[in-house]
Amino acid sequence: MGGGDGHGVTFKGITVHQPKRWHSVTGKGLCAVMWFWILYRAKKDGPVVLGWRHPWEGHGHGHDH
Repeated sequence: MGGGDGHGVTFKGITVHQPKRWHSVTGKGLCAVMWFWILYRAKKDGPVVLGWRHPWEGHGHGHDH
């Protein structure tokens, strides 16, 4: 097994080390991007997903019969 500096928590033979600061900051940044994307798509596609509107309605193009 690989040696280390001994910092971390060991449980059943597995040592879990504290993440570096850049890992935490990057993870939080990507989490924020994910939630912004989810909320953006919910704003754009929410009525269709909830069944309040059909996807082909209200685009302003197509044939009026």
